Amino acid sequence: MGQDGVLKTHDMVQETENGKMGMDGCGRLRSFDLNQEPECDRDTFIEESGGSIGGHEDEEADELVGAIGVDDVMKLTFDTEEEAGEFYNLYAKLSGFGIRKSNAKRDADGISRFRKWVCCCEGYRNEKWFNYEDRKREAKAITRTGCGACFRVKYDTESVKYVVTRFIMEHNHPLASEASVQHIRSHRKVSDAEYAQAKSLKLVGARICQIMKHFVIKAGGYSNVGFCIKDLYNRMDEERRKDIFNGDAEGALGFLAAKKDADDMFFYKYHVDNEGRLARLFWADSKSRVDFSVFGDVLVFDTTYKTNKYRKPLVVLAGVNNHLNSTVFGCALLSDERIETYEWVLSTFVEAMKGRKPVAVMTDGDSAMRRAIKNLLPDACHRLCSWHLHRNARSNIRCEEFNNRLYNLMARKCSTLEFEDRWARLVNECGVVENEWVKKLYRRRRLWAEAYLRGHFFAGMRSTQRCEKMNAFLNEYLNEKMRLYEFVRSFDLAIAWLRHTESKAVHTSENTKPVLTTILPELEGSAAEVFTRNVFFMVRKHLNRQGLLISEGWSEDGGSRTYYYSKYGGHEISWRVDYDRSMEKLICSCMKFESKGIPCAHMFRVMVVEGMNRIPEACISKRWTKGVYCTNNGMKAFVADEQLTQMARYGTLKSSCNTMCYYASYMDDAFNDLQQMFDKHSVDLKEKWIERGYGGDGFAMDSRVMNDRSRRTFGLLDPRVSRCKGDHKHAEAKKKRKCGHCRYYRNCIRSYTVVN
Repeated sequence: MGQDGVLKTHDMVQETENGKMGMDGCGRLRSFDLNQEPECDRDTFIEESGGSIGGHEDEEADELVGAIGVDDVMKLTFDTEEEAGEFYNLYAKLSGFGIRKSNAKRDADGISRFRKWVCCCEGYRNEKWFNYEDRKREAKAITRTGCGACFRVKYDTESVKYVVTRFIMEHNHPLASEASVQHIRSHRKVSDAEYAQAKSLKLVGARICQIMKHFVIKAGGYSNVGFCIKDLYNRMDEERRKDIFNGDAEGALGFLAAKKDADDMFFYKYHVDNEGRLARLFWADSKSRVDFSVFGDVLVFDTTYKTNKYRKPLVVLAGVNNHLNSTVFGCALLSDERIETYEWVLSTFVEAMKGRKPVAVMTDGDSAMRRAIKNLLPDACHRLCSWHLHRNARSNIRCEEFNNRLYNLMARKCSTLEFEDRWARLVNECGVVENEWVKKLYRRRRLWAEAYLRGHFFAGMRSTQRCEKMNAFLNEYLNEKMRLYEFVRSFDLAIAWLRHTESKAVHTSENTKPVLTTILPELEGSAAEVFTRNVFFMVRKHLNRQGLLISEGWSEDGGSRTYYYSKYGGHEISWRVDYDRSMEKLICSCMKFESKGIPCAHMFRVMVVEGMNRIPEACISKRWTKGVYCTNNGMKAFVADEQLTQMARYGTLKSSCNTMCYYASYMDDAFNDLQQMFDKHSVDLKEKWIERGYGGDGFAMDSRVMNDRSRRTFGLLDPRVSRCKGDHKHAEAKKKRKCGHCRYYRNCIRSYTVVN
């Protein structure tokens, strides 16, 4: 079966008394002269297919079908049972009826001794389905008419072939028209190539209904597709069940184990509950571990929901890289949101990162997270998300003035004494001194007030916005109906996209140069040479602001100088910059370098006064530079996923074929030549494909994930559905749907009264 749903075959030739009868590459029955040399080897057979058959509209095919007699068919022989079934199905399609398997017998070796196929209208439906009481749905349409048409073959031990022992052509029902044949079940099938294409589209987020429309447009109409949307749904569901043959948890861990085989630095760990069910799961690949070794000074993580069928909360542990892009250090699926669970996540995370711990951590206001960080990361500076705090303030305090002033105080760069004074005035003037939520917020001021957090490096972050954006991005790949096996694969694809955008940023920084726009080209050029492109733009803003500073004098003490500056038009705030001339080290009282890792406008002003043509090494944070990956702690670079490689090859070949198919579709001779070439190469490649042990859809990764189906590799059961406090939608009871006719909470048969 080709990608376009057209039956592709070599000629299958069967001997008759007067000649040879077979099927050509277009699926047409034809007769051959015995004295004529056959075009193809008789050992080749028709691929499994229920797709449309080119040439079915030809009158010649209809005439040949009508000319075939019982005697002709009774003299046919087949090498395999499948060949016999394919012949009869093709005959049925050209005739206008469908078939299904009936009786069969196999010996101890599994060899089929005989097989019988019957018309799809054979037999009668059991009467109990007609007399079923308390019916909720309308009965299925009657399709059985007791038709006696059949086709039976038997294995001949002498000739080692299947011979026809019975063939009845007569039907007791009208045969389907040419336009209706496409709807018969036995003639509808999604081929392996079509499934591979549908699977690739499904991985990138396309819905099955959209994939079906794609096949329709490509085939030139619904009648040429060879299957309906229900068949596509069934095939996708069938292959999904194969992937999780031993259980969903087994399939997910099998996928991670396959990733471990391809990537030596891949790390995963799981926890099992008392019932032997998968409860918690953590994993991180080599690229994530390398990123943490360089950018792991700041860790931000949050919990998102509605990403899998089991409602397990997803925790993404992320940070910011040298391009100011979010990078994923690891992720975990949890059973609940208790303190013990978050402690397991953090301990496993530290284990994966070879014992290294972050310097700073940022989360929302979840108490379980906060206590787990205090227990596992006691030396890390913990900061609460300013956005979550402001939202909680608006929910608990119905005073717009208090909320606005609180937000400004939260970000104000001032001393602790000034903060305490401003806080006292704020609560007194707004009348919230005795409010319990305000008191609780004040007790946690060291976790959110900029006055207490100044000097601690947070890479310029004040909120968990990066996690929120990451969650929104992952929602494009994940949904609440995904099983674990589908989840880990889709998550892997999403991370691949993030890595792609990062590689683009690397290319821009290393292979292009920004246009210098300031009046200080030496310092600006020095920044462009050292920092990555996005960091450079941020540094240039501070370089431009140095011209707005007013000098308030300077002093000198030995080899050090101290400069004092204030902003033009505002002398209420002043800054102090200490400059060590021997070490070329600058320290500013604004602490921007300590907090963000980039030189501030006050430092640049001192550089201009001192006549510097480059940024001193002491004012450059290595994590923001271009060559930061030179020190990777011996960790292995990122290894591409084997499945992604296969999918890339498939896309490349498909694009190449599309070009040939487009030009050949306009010319009859080119169409026939290309069709024959595809037929030949498809058979040859499929033989190699089978010889090398590929199964299913041919994905090498899938074959490894399947593991040994005779046993459970990990000995796990599928997890139970989690009940989490953050999943508000599922926390509420589902509202039952009423029938639109009877208004009861169930389906019913709608009855209508005809008024004359």
